[in-house]
Amino acid sequence: MNDINTDVLRSCSHWILFVSSIAILPPVCLTLIRKTKARLQSRIGPPLLQPFYDLIKLCRKSETVSSTMSGMFRLASVAGLATIILLAWLTPWLSYKPWSPSADLFLIIYLFALARVFSLLGALDSGSAFGAFGASREVTLGLLVEPALMLGLVALGLFCGSSDLRMIFSYPQTIGGGAAAGAGAAGIWLLVGIAILLASLIELSRMPVDDPTTHLELTMVHEAMVLEASGRNLALIEFAHALRMSIFFGLSAQCFVHALASVCRINTLTQGILSVVGIFGIAIFVGVLESLAVKLQWRKVPEFVAYVVSMSLLAAFVAAGNGGIKL
Repeated sequence: MNDINTDVLRSCSHWILFVSSIAILPPVCLTLIRKTKARLQSRIGPPLLQPFYDLIKLCRKSETVSSTMSGMFRLASVAGLATIILLAWLTPWLSYKPWSPSADLFLIIYLFALARVFSLLGALDSGSAFGAFGASREVTLGLLVEPALMLGLVALGLFCGSSDLRMIFSYPQTIGGGAAAGAGAAGIWLLVGIAILLASLIELSRMPVDDPTTHLELTMVHEAMVLEASGRNLALIEFAHALRMSIFFGLSAQCFVHALASVCRINTLTQGILSVVGIFGIAIFVGVLESLAVKLQWRKVPEFVAYVVSMSLLAAFVAAGNGGIKL
């Protein structure tokens, strides 16, 4: 009976910690990016809790809805947030994530695409020319980056012998090789981690692909799609976008943590701490990158995507040469 109570208590604590992470990590990541950019520009920057204040303020405001909009505009924001929350539950972006059913890597890619479809429907339903223009660019970026992102995850699948992300991201403990899997394994994890990080900059429409702080509507991608949103609807969209960013940063951080676990032994507690610290570190890195980099011309974006494909291909070749095809 004591063992059962202990297991229930441990499971409840995992769920509480996980739900708290979903609520806290996305706004904190936004603050770290903005704070880093402000410090590099000799400004104080927003307070740590500013994104929470913004979400609360938006929830208290009334919505302005155009006469050309249908119910799809509101449904798209709710369905998009629900899809991202489902992704947060299925995707192993945190080391202390509680139990979830098997998450095939192709299913995860398609769920990310489904969330993008809902955002596109909301932008197109608004009837705004800027919304349609941003949706067109969003589709183009998604078409470019999805194969590169899928190739990186497939490289991990080849190495670990499974397409289940739960099995892939528990590889050092369950699929073989032990904690010290060797320099080859660390190289694969590092390459895929870098590929996911670069792909996230495209998926999230951040520098150097898009400038999220620009005031020029003709160059916007994500911001142009939400120009007509307001009130609670905008709060749902912004939180879904921040959570999506945290999931991508978490996947990249998990790859870096597993690269470290391939060459030295790391206990479960340390992995959980490193996964959160890694997300914060990537957010700071993105803030530095957005302060130093310039926005690419639109015709140069495919060249940037080529770097992601190169990283993923190199990881796939190393995985195949490391004897990893064990399906």
